[in-house]
Amino acid sequence: MYRRFVFSVFGTLLIITFACLGYAAEKPSPSTIEVTERAKIMVMPNMATVSFAVETSATTAKQAASENAEKTNKVLNALREITAKEVTIKTSGFSLTPIYDRDSSLRPKGYRARNSVILATKSIDKLGTFIDEASRVGVSHIGSLAFSTDRDEELRKEAAVKAVQQAKEIAEDLAKAAGLTIKKIIKLSYSPGGPVRPYRMDAMAAARTPIEVGEMSIEESVHVVFEAY
Repeated sequence: MYRRFVFSVFGTLLIITFACLGYAAEKPSPSTIEVTERAKIMVMPNMATVSFAVETSATTAKQAASENAEKTNKVLNALREITAKEVTIKTSGFSLTPIYDRDSSLRPKGYRARNSVILATKSIDKLGTFIDEASRVGVSHIGSLAFSTDRDEELRKEAAVKAVQQAKEIAEDLAKAAGLTIKKIIKLSYSPGGPVRPYRMDAMAAARTPIEVGEMSIEESVHVVFEAY
């Protein structure tokens, strides 16, 4: 009696299992449309960074470093005299390297000291003045200008939202062409694209004031999976 009951229960479970499998096999998988979309926002930069390099050469390492420190201080003092409140000036690196003759690499004929100075400011209208003054007091090299914005996080979110909206419009067009209708979003992937690529220009060519600043772009992309029926 007990064995019959066990076999009976087992048989019932087996029937239910096959019935569920059959139902799952008959139930169609939902149609999906996947869209990867990138959105761009153009914005005028409100921050700028320019790099200066001060180089000196001398027969001894001590003399090269000493002359470089004196020249760098002269540059820093000259820039601080014309800076506005929202300006940061700092040295970003120092190097001291030997100088060799082409005919001999055993003993250096002198040493070269290089000090890098970075100026960051929101006073974009004064960039030409900063560059001209740095050139006047003896800066050896002026690097490229980098323009950016302090609204980075806000604009990234705005670009991401815009990308989702564009992805939805594209998905709706594709669904219509396929005879389907978008039901809902079943997956959304987004990760910030990293630092904003700054708008750059040649600082040497820009030393003549005024400096004309163009728009910079902030771009974000999303991957969206839509369910359609």
